[in-house]
Amino acid sequence: MSRVSLTRAGATLAALLLVAAFCERNAAAQAWVDPAGSLSASFDYSYSPSSAIVTNPDVPKSEGEPITAHMFQLGAEYTPIEDLAVDATMPIIAVKYGGDGDPFPRHGSYDDGSLHTTLTDLRLNVRYQLLHDIVAFTPRIGASIPVTDYEHVGFANAGRGLKQLHLGASVGRTLDPVLPNLFAQATYEYSLVEHFTDTMTEEEADVTKTVGQNRSDIAALIGYFFLDGDLRVDLGFNWRIQHGGVGFLTLGDPGQPMYDYHDPLLDEEFMLLGGDVGYDVTDRLSVQATTRFFLRGYNTRDANIFGLGLTFAIL
Repeated sequence: MSRVSLTRAGATLAALLLVAAFCERNAAAQAWVDPAGSLSASFDYSYSPSSAIVTNPDVPKSEGEPITAHMFQLGAEYTPIEDLAVDATMPIIAVKYGGDGDPFPRHGSYDDGSLHTTLTDLRLNVRYQLLHDIVAFTPRIGASIPVTDYEHVGFANAGRGLKQLHLGASVGRTLDPVLPNLFAQATYEYSLVEHFTDTMTEEEADVTKTVGQNRSDIAALIGYFFLDGDLRVDLGFNWRIQHGGVGFLTLGDPGQPMYDYHDPLLDEEFMLLGGDVGYDVTDRLSVQATTRFFLRGYNTRDANIFGLGLTFAIL
């Protein structure tokens, strides 16, 4: 195939799942833990359209094969003891392929032009706030487990379908007493991801399992509180760095495992920039709007994110 053909062969939607994780309703509070006994529930929705595949920033985007994705995420967080928080999230994704399969054939069961909805990966996290004074410092550990056998191949796949262990930490602080309403936070997370072996034959699995799937995720934001703390406005940045994988230009020939299963094997990197606005409607109910715009990337899609979220403090 030609170079352009390779760049348009397909792309994973793992980027959408990552953004949902980092743009959740409490993105501005990962370095801080609520008081002991706190319990909250959340519901988040995000809409993510993409129109092109990006090989690398130096190559023009390959237009066509449009994808739209809707993400619904249910979440809960509990603080059983001082400084220790436990949370869980369950995403549901609805994804649709908008291309016509010409000249590049559909290669996944979700590539039929219909909207496909599925549960994806249940995520559990535990974080503990070690520091409170000069900075807030909170390490965390988490795990993601696929709960359904969703499609991971094709233009409109729902993710990679791999179990993951997440290790990370957040650091944050306000500028109190100079500017007590100004705050900043940064988060780093390293994910240990199982290798992909869900192939048609064991011989193919012997090839695909050689591809490393570990990655780093970096998120940062700076924001300001208004209206006695009820209104929050912030600027946010997300960066994914894949530590392994295959690129669109190194897939090989059709019929080879790296080519046929490239969607869950991609060496995917991207940067996103946007903002969040959150408002405490009452002491228990808060709402948030989120945007993230695609800046640059490798072996990915030019997906933008537009989201809304609700959080209710039960205790």
